[in-house]
Formats: sequence, structure tokens, C-alpha cells
Amino acid sequence: MDGRVGELFEQSRDFGELVCDVYEREEYPMPVQPFQEEKSKQNLEVVWTWLQDENVSSIGIYGMGGVGKTTLAKHIHNRLIDDHRYQVRWLTVSQGFSVKELQDELAKFVKLDLSNEEDEIRRSAKLKGAFQEMNKMVIIILDDVWDRLSLEKLGDPLGVEGYKLILTTRSNEVCLKMGCQKLLEVKTLNADDAWELFRKGLGFETQLSPDIERVAKSMAERCEGLPLGLITLAGSMRGLTDIREWRNALNEFPEDMESDVFKVLKYSYDRLRDTTMQECFLYCALYPEDYAILRDELIGRFIMEGLVKGSSREDEFNHGHTILNKLVKLCLLEATVDDSEDEAVRMHDLLREMALRITTNKPRYIVRAGIGPQVLEEQDWVSNLDSPFFQYMNNLQVLDLSYNFELMDLPSCISNLESLRALSLRGCYRLKSMPPLGKLKNLRVLNVFETGIEEVPQGTENLVKLKFLDMGRTGLDELPKEILTKLPRLQYLILPERVNAPVEDLASLELLEEFGGRFCDLHNFYKFMSSRHNYEKDLWYTIFVGQVNIDGGFDDCLPKYRRVIVEDYTIEAATSSFLPHGIDFLQISKCHGLSSCFVDNFLSRTTSSRGLTCKIEYCDEIEWIVNVPSDRDTTTDPHCISFHGLSVHGLQNLVGLCEGKIASRTFSGLTVLVIDNCNRMKKLFPRAILQDLKKLEVLVVFGCSEMEAIIGREEGEGSSQRSASTSTTADLPKLKVLKLHYLPELKSICEGKLMCDSLENMEFCNCPNLKRMPFYTPTTNERPFPSLEEIEVDDENWWERLECEQSHLNTLFQPYIRYSLVRH
Repeated sequence: MDGRVGELFEQSRDFGELVCDVYEREEYPMPVQPFQEEKSKQNLEVVWTWLQDENVSSIGIYGMGGVGKTTLAKHIHNRLIDDHRYQVRWLTVSQGFSVKELQDELAKFVKLDLSNEEDEIRRSAKLKGAFQEMNKMVIIILDDVWDRLSLEKLGDPLGVEGYKLILTTRSNEVCLKMGCQKLLEVKTLNADDAWELFRKGLGFETQLSPDIERVAKSMAERCEGLPLGLITLAGSMRGLTDIREWRNALNEFPEDMESDVFKVLKYSYDRLRDTTMQECFLYCALYPEDYAILRDELIGRFIMEGLVKGSSREDEFNHGHTILNKLVKLCLLEATVDDSEDEAVRMHDLLREMALRITTNKPRYIVRAGIGPQVLEEQDWVSNLDSPFFQYMNNLQVLDLSYNFELMDLPSCISNLESLRALSLRGCYRLKSMPPLGKLKNLRVLNVFETGIEEVPQGTENLVKLKFLDMGRTGLDELPKEILTKLPRLQYLILPERVNAPVEDLASLELLEEFGGRFCDLHNFYKFMSSRHNYEKDLWYTIFVGQVNIDGGFDDCLPKYRRVIVEDYTIEAATSSFLPHGIDFLQISKCHGLSSCFVDNFLSRTTSSRGLTCKIEYCDEIEWIVNVPSDRDTTTDPHCISFHGLSVHGLQNLVGLCEGKIASRTFSGLTVLVIDNCNRMKKLFPRAILQDLKKLEVLVVFGCSEMEAIIGREEGEGSSQRSASTSTTADLPKLKVLKLHYLPELKSICEGKLMCDSLENMEFCNCPNLKRMPFYTPTTNERPFPSLEEIEVDDENWWERLECEQSHLNTLFQPYIRYSLVRH
């Protein structure tokens, strides 16, 4: 998925559960370097040929660690995604895998809800039933399998017609135990291919003289043709042009390789020469194998450890990103994204093994991450946290007990850990109280997010070096008077949701960069925002106003956005408020006293350069989002909101999206539009606004019982104008996703022709009166709808009766049809 749609997916999380599935694809292309060596290209073609053979359902790819099995599997995965005949799911198995987690991953793939089913056998049976309803060829890729895995526990996919399996493993024996019909051994590279890969890894900016090239070839030969070793070693030598450095590197390089890739990896690690970078690299090994480690989370932990420096939190994050970028450039980490398209890094399993060997030889961490065979059971671990456990740890700097669900008490000796820099009790929801913290004057980080504490720990006012304080989702309902004024170095502050944020105290926090809190009314909110004008630091914030539902509360981690959520609040009649400067997200929920036109309540001089993402729900006074009277012209109004995303839910009196002569900038940046359960609307928007929707990428309309048209006629449009509109061609050039659900009166998407060449996914459910598809593509277009992946339909008879604007589109659409409903 490209970056733009990734950004849309990010937005959709702020629209709530309704659009979590707005742009859901089973898999995305995986980042992987293109093959250079001929043998790897041949291996890819061999596997692809086997996949086309209907008699082959299981393929095993095996070879020694670091030889390129996963890389080959990633290329296969990406090629399958590009071929719309297939659906593909990638699962990393690894040594410490859990059958339940693998079942959950497959359940996501087939849109099956297993959250209320604990029995492994029944879960498997439900998976198999869901598999049987898929109507495409499905390929499941199991990466890094260490021993025989029971496919029956995963829904027996090979027992379902159209399913195939690819697995990668270090062992030929595992392939045989799994009953693979075809086996491919990935072998080490020959000398020529190894040198070509090494040379490419050096980068063409690294000029090699004949003397340097001879030394470089000697180093490459010692990698024994192992791609991971070649790539990692080349990364560590990139940019060196002095023959003396090359000779020194060769002298330091181990001669007794004997195909031991760990020696090459350790050598590349040693060449970092920077202890901070080495420590940051080793820290990544604390995460599970093949884990996509969120960059912001990781850098936050670097800050806890004191590994990165800076005069502000932003500076520390910049330093952290610089370190991670260098480790990626040196091929010690891989740049990737997580399931939500957030930036992440991943550590190759062999690099992780090497890092764990280093930390075993030179212990720095006590690791209880639940990812290895020597981990204590949680109850055993927690029960050891009595007073003697910490009694002699006077130099302990970081204590992270996050997500220990059995933890109910902390030993009193924690009060004496005066060297402690960071204390994290995040997610210990059974923890009701804490010992005094007044002696911990070196503490920079205190995280009690989602604990059960009901009082601010005694002595917190003495923590004068504290920079990070997270009290979100706790049972706290008040703060000690003026406590915030005694913590002047705070850069990151999340207040409890029940607490009315003290405006005057907050105004004293000059260094504050990220804030989450609740104000009882808009007056105090605007007063706080005004106080920030005195400081140079930009502020990222999530702010609640009114009686916000505290069961939801703050996110696990504050996103780098400026968000305001106003809920269950009465807005003063006939008042218009300027939104804060640079606001990204505005949510208005269950509010009263609003004008009939939404944008009359909020004026903008203020939104961020990319526009405002707005969610409006359960506000019964609103009849229009934008409504300009005939005697007004807002086309040049600088205070008109410019929308980037708009989600509207449960507005029972909403007549329409817009009316009158509105500023083109209002919707010209709109990328996501979601309308749900607005039962008075008859048309979504008039044809005239189409020219402003050139950037629209996602359009979702659910449960609007009176909706008759998506793109409707203009009010007062005569018969001649109506005839003209049916012959014209409209264009939504960026539209990727169209979902129309439960619209019983819908008769028309668009009366004329509609060009949507970027469409990727469409869904139609319970639209019985929709008789015609308006989609149009010029006859000169050799490949219409090149990005189309799937059309999901709930009623096969309805689809077959549907007329298309161009008759050949019926045939063109047919391979992409999927007759199904979302399962629960």
C-alpha cells in the first residue's frame, strides 16, 4: 500500500470502529531488495511454476540460516499480491510460536471473529468453515518453521480446494514431516554472485581502486556465499576508500569462518565503534523474533535508558531516529511498517541470535519478555518481587514492570532506588497503590498508565527532574494542589481522564511538548491554548472537553497529532469559535446548542496545512455540514474549514453535506468521507461539488434509510439540464475504495458517466433498488481499472441483473467478484 493510502488508514483509526475496515487488504507488499544474482531469480521462477501446477499444494523452501530463504519467500509473496487471482497470507512461526496467535492471524485474513472462542478445536473448525467460503486461490506462507506444525489446528487449509502452502525452514526434515510435495534448497552463492552482492551493498559511491578491490574480494570470500553476511559486512564497510582501513579491516576479520555467519555479523557489530549505537542495536533483541518494533516506542525506551541525548524530547527523538537510520543503512536493522502502517524496524532472526549471545556474555539486562524457553512463569516472576529482590540493586536505573497483570503490590524498598531514571508500571491494572517516591530525585520517567492507583504516589512533588509523567486510564480523580508547578521539567504529560486539568498550573510548564488532558468547558480549553502562545515549543495534544466517556480515554501512546474531542457538552447558542492553530482532528459527539449548519460553530484560521479530519456524531441539531445562504458568497472566506477527512454518524436531522456557493477549498483536500446512519439524507452531495473532490480516495455510506442518490441533481434542475447531466462524464480520479451498505432506497450512484480509474475495492450490500453502475472507461484505455482487487457483493442475483454503463465492464469485473458477507 502506498504512503498516501497508509495515511488514510491512519486517519480512519480516529473515525472509530466504523471505518477500521475502510481500506482493508489482506496483505501488503513487503519491503525487499530486488534480486541481482541469477540463481535467486531462477529459484523464484521454479517456485512460481510449482504454484501454477494444480497438483502441487505444498512447497518447502529450506537452507542454512542467512542464506536467503525469507528473502525468496518475500519475493514470492509480493508477486502473488500483484497477481489478482490470488489471496495470500504471511505468518511468521519462529520457535516460541503460539497456535492461538496463528489462528487469530488467519481469522483476520478471512474476517472471522474468534474473540469469544477459546477452545482450540472449535476455533480450528470455524477457521475451516471460513476457508471453504473463500472463492479465490489462497496461498499461506509459513516463514521460519522450526518443527512440524499441525495444520489441522490451523483449520486444515490444505483440505480446502484452492489452498496452497509455502513454508521456509532451516531443516529439510521439517519439510518432509510437513508433507511438502515439492522441496527447494536455497544454496549459498557462488563466488561471482557473492562478489556482485557485496559490491552492490558497498554502494556505487564507494570507489574501489584495484588494490582495495582485491582486499574487498578477500573479505567477501570469507562470507562463504551467505547473503546475510555479505549484505551486513558490506553495510559496515560502505564509504571506506582508504586502502589502509581496508587492510586493517581484513586483519581483524575472522579467518576460521567455516560457514559461521555469526562471526561475520559480530564483526559488523564491532565495527560500529560507537557504544551508544551498539547498545541501541542490542536493545532491539529484547523484542520477539521477527517483531515489527515501532520506532517511536523504541526511541521512548532509548530515552528511558538514557541512550539518546537532547535538550528537548523532540531533540531526543531526532537523535533516536538518526541512530536507527544508521543501523538500517548499515544493514543491521530492516526498515518496515507495522499493521497500521506506522514506521517500524525489524531485526533479522540471526542478528537477534547474535545480539542475545553478546548480552549473555556481557549481561546488561534481566529479560522477562515471555519470548524464550528460560522465562519464568508470570506468577513466579511477580512473586519474587519482595523486598530482598531489589535490596542490593542500588545502581538500578530502569525498572520496567509493564503489563504484569498479577502485580498487586510493590515492595517498599523501591522507595530507596535513588539511581532510578525510569519506573514503568504501565498496564498493571491490579496495582492499587505505590510506596513513596520522594527519594527518587533522579527519576525522569514515571509511567502509571492503566494502573489501578487511586492516589498520586506520595513524594511525586519532589521529582524535580521528571520529564515524562503518564497517569492516563487510572482511577485518579484529583491531583494534589499545585503539584504540576513543582515539576517544571515536564515535557510529556498525560493527566487522568476524570481530572479537570488545572489551567493555571499547566501554564507554568514551559517545556511541555506533548499533552493529554480534559477541560470541563471550552472556556478553559481556549484559555490553556492561549497560554501556550508565550512559548516557542510546538505542542502535540489530545484534549477532551466536556463529560467525555472515560472508559475509552487516552490511547496507549499519544499520536503526533493535535486532537480535540468535545463530548456531551452544551455549546453556547449563536457563538462561533476559532479552532486552535494547527489542529489536525476534531471530534464532536452528543453535543447540544449547535447551529443547524456545523461549520457556523467553528471557524478556521487554524487548521493544519493538510486540512482538518473531523468526526461528528449524535448531534441532532445539525442539518448541514456546510450551508451557505443565497445572499452570501464564501468562495473566498479565509475562515472556512478545509476538510481532509470527514466522518458523520447518527445525525438524524442531517439533510445534506453541503448547500449553496461554498469555498472550493472546503472539500478540495478531502480524502476520506464516511456517512453512517443519517436517515434524513436523500442525496449525499450535488453534482456541482464533484469538481472539488479530485482527491477523494475513500467513500463509505452505511445505513442511510432514505438515501436515493450518491451524486444527486441540483435543486430546481429542469428536464433539459437533467438530460445534459445524464450525458456528461464526472471524474473521481483518486477514488480507491467505495462501500455502499444498507441503502434500501438508493437508486443512483451518478446519473451520468463516472470515471474512477483508481478503484481498488468496492462493496455493495443491501442496495436492492440500485439498477445501474455508472462506471465508465475510455475505449482507448488498454488496461481499465488497473488497480482493481475485489468487488464484494451480498446478492449474486442482484449483481447479475445490474446494468453497466459500458456492457464490456460486466465481463471485466467478473474475475474480481466475491459473493460474501462479513462473518462474526
